[in-house]
Parts: sequence; structure tokens; C-alpha cells
Amino acid sequence: MNHINDRYRARDIRVAFAGVPVLQGVNFDVVPGKIHGLFGHNGAGKSTLLKILAGVNPQDSGELLLGDAHVSLSSPRDALKKGIACVYQELRLIPAMTVWQNLFLGRELRKRGRLDAAGMKAHTRAVLDDYKLTIDPLSLVKDLSHPDKQMLEVVANLDRKARFLFLDEPTTALEGAQAEALLNAVRKIARERHIGVVLVSHKLDEVLGVCDEATVMCGGKVIYHADRDIRKQDIIDAIVGDAGASIDTAERAVARQPDRVSAPFLDVKGLATDRLRAVSLEAWPGEIVGIYGLAGAGRTRFCRTLYGLEKIVGGRVRLAGKDYAATTPAQAIREGVGYLTEERKKDGIVPLMSSLTNATLPILRRFRKHALVDHKEATLSARAILDEMNTRGDLRGPIKSLSGGNQQKVLLARVIGQDAQLVLLDEPTKGVDIGAKADIYAIIRRMAAEGRCVLVISSEEEELLEIADRVLVFHQGICDGTAVGTSELTVAGLRKAAWSGHAAAMQ
Repeated sequence: MNHINDRYRARDIRVAFAGVPVLQGVNFDVVPGKIHGLFGHNGAGKSTLLKILAGVNPQDSGELLLGDAHVSLSSPRDALKKGIACVYQELRLIPAMTVWQNLFLGRELRKRGRLDAAGMKAHTRAVLDDYKLTIDPLSLVKDLSHPDKQMLEVVANLDRKARFLFLDEPTTALEGAQAEALLNAVRKIARERHIGVVLVSHKLDEVLGVCDEATVMCGGKVIYHADRDIRKQDIIDAIVGDAGASIDTAERAVARQPDRVSAPFLDVKGLATDRLRAVSLEAWPGEIVGIYGLAGAGRTRFCRTLYGLEKIVGGRVRLAGKDYAATTPAQAIREGVGYLTEERKKDGIVPLMSSLTNATLPILRRFRKHALVDHKEATLSARAILDEMNTRGDLRGPIKSLSGGNQQKVLLARVIGQDAQLVLLDEPTKGVDIGAKADIYAIIRRMAAEGRCVLVISSEEEELLEIADRVLVFHQGICDGTAVGTSELTVAGLRKAAWSGHAAAMQ
């Protein structure tokens, strides 16, 4: 039996960002020896709660209790000292270091003033053996499989005496058998070593089997909790909630009517990669197709594959009636494919270059004259597009000085300047203000009106209902090609389809 003085508890936790409530009176318990599943849609407040529990961010009000003692966490390091640790989607391991070096990072053993490498290697081997892990302590982390990396980070935290462990989307990058093995290992650790585990995931089918409790959040509140008889459908119903009302139809884009008598411009049948299982879809010139799904569903992987960044291992793609299989972005650009990455700062802009140069980077060769780039002509071309987009700021200065919305316009100008006929936009309004969002919507509609085939990935249901003509749903690397016109869609329908994996649930 688990007594209250064993638990880690959050009581009446409240947080607001810029005056907007993000957590509204959340109560949450972590019980030693049990796995607590935390579910909810994007923006429900799960990540914010996790960060507070793990000492990353403070709460505005409410209290945290370890047993019956009030605790205040100043940092993740402080939380770990109190036995609380979090393993994030993006692992904190250092790839170029060995397994044993990662295990002891920041707490190295010393002997007579020198690093005790032998002692640390021996301890690492003993720890790995204790957890039944067949990992060589001398291996470099970069050479490990992803499941082994995740288990190493879990074990590293447990070796630092963590009693409460939070796992954020641990199976996102794993295949079925790998995910099952990881979750079974976590369940065994929780029960045998009396560790309280919180498991955040969008993959209900994978994780519910190991959960002893389940909580669903929506709008910063806990709206469902069960500690017995946990049913997938109850969780889906709670997540969908009262989201049945869609945005006012007057706010939706006027549906374009592409010529579907001709063949589709993009025709994908059974596309497979090492992360995509089977993707089929069609899209025509002059329409905006929305792509929806949960984190890890394969939406971004699909766009990266079409852009030549990931290898196709099965199925086929036809573009403008011809077989298509770009293996590099340069080849994709030559064949008329443009891609706006979700990670603007990481994969999009070159921070210290000017906005004008950023806008023309992939097509500078077009401005060559006698083996030299005519920068004046390139600048005039970029400025014409950026001015038309109502881009504000010093375009000759470093792009990092522009707002997020204006940086995004520069990257859209890059796609337009490439004369891309298939435009792949991954979260095009992520991190931009309301005014910039309206401008970006106008740019997207203009691209479709010019006859381009536009695919828009978005995690915002209302955004897709407003801007897309049809919406497809990805689920765990699969899309069966079922598309529904936005005039027939609701937010609830989209969420139900994304969580259940049944595209027919959209209607």
C-alpha cells in the first residue's frame, strides 16, 4: 500500500505566461512503484507541469510536497538532489563521450587528486549489469542504438538516486518492438525498485498497458483521472472534450476547386522510410492540403523525405506525372520542391547573414555572370518578393535582428524565389505574432492561387480549418490518403482521428 508520505504531490499549481493562464489549479500525484500516464493535446499544459515538477520552471502559486514536506526547486540539479529527474525527448547525453563518461558527467570520481577512470568504468559495468543492460561501458554514445541511449539516460538518473522519474515521449523515435522493450524495462524498474514514474505520450496503444494511473489535461486543467480500469476510449473522449465547435465558417478560407479531372500533381502510394510505415495521398495544383497529427506521427518525416533529406525504402512518389525520388535538397529544388522547416533557427536561417542573402541562398547560382554571383541582381530579386510580403526591418542587416514573423517571411521568400511548384510548409506560423500570422496566411493563399500545390503541416486545428481546403491525418507513420474538406471538419473530429488512428473519425 502506498502511503501519502511516500508520494511526490503537486497541489493547486497555477502558472500564467504574459497574463495568459497556462496551468489552472492542477493537482497531480506521483506514487512510488507506479507508472502515471499523462495525456492531453498540444498546448494542454503537460510540458509546463512537467517542467515545474522537475525544477525547470517555478510555479506562480500552489505547492510541491515530497511526502508531507514542502519543497522548493531552484533548478533541475536541485530537483535531482531531492530525487526527482526528467528524461526529455532530446536526450542530454554527449555523443562523443563514452558510456562511462556520460554516467559520471559532473560527478567524476577522484583518487589521490586524479580522475579514477578505472573506478568509474567498474562502477558503470556493475550498474549496467544490475539493470540487465548489454551495453559496453567503453562504447561511444554516438554508436549506441536509440533505445540503448534512452535506457542509459534512465539508468544514469537512477544511479544518481532518483526516486521519481519523468519520461517525456520516450517512444517517439522507436519502432513497435523497441518501444515495447523500453516500456517493459521501465515498468520492471518502477515496480522492483519502488520508483515513481510519469509517462507523457501521445501513443495510447503503446503506453496504456504499463500505466497504473492516467490523467488527461486540457486547457491547463486536469479533466480526467483514473487509477483503475483505464480505457483508451475514455481518454480519447476526455481529450476531444467539448472541442466539437469549429471556427466560424465565415473565417474559413474559401475552398479552392482544383481541376481534379487531370492527374494529381503529387501522387504518393505506400511511401515508406525507416520511420514512415505507409503513406498514401494525392494533391492537386492550386489547393492547400492540411496535414495533421500528433507529435511523432510522421508529418515532418514525410516532408523531409520529399525534400531529399530521408531515404525512401518502399512505395513510390510521382510529381507532375513523373516518378520522383530526390536524394538531396539540391535535387528536390531542381525538380520544383520547396520546403519550409519547422525549426527556423536551427535549420532555416543563417543568423549572421543578411535577410536578403538568406532569401536567395539556395538559388544564388541563378545569378551567376561569368562565374561570379551578381549580388545586385540577387538583392533586387529578394527585395521585390520581401516587399510584396510586407516584410519589416533592416533587410540588409543580420536576419537574427528581425522578429520571428519577419524571419519566417524571409524563409517563405526563399521558397517562392525557387519557383517551387510543390510547397511543403512545416508549422509555418510557429512562434509568430497575430499580425505576422495573418500575413503568412495571405502568402500561402497567394501561392495556391498561382497554381502551386501547397501542403501545410500544423498542430493548430483552427489554423488548418481556416486555411486548408482538405485535411489528412497521420498516425504513427501511416496516412491512408483519406482527406476531408474543411467545411465538414471540426476540431473534435481532427483530434479524434489523430488519437484513434481512424481517419474516418474526422467526420
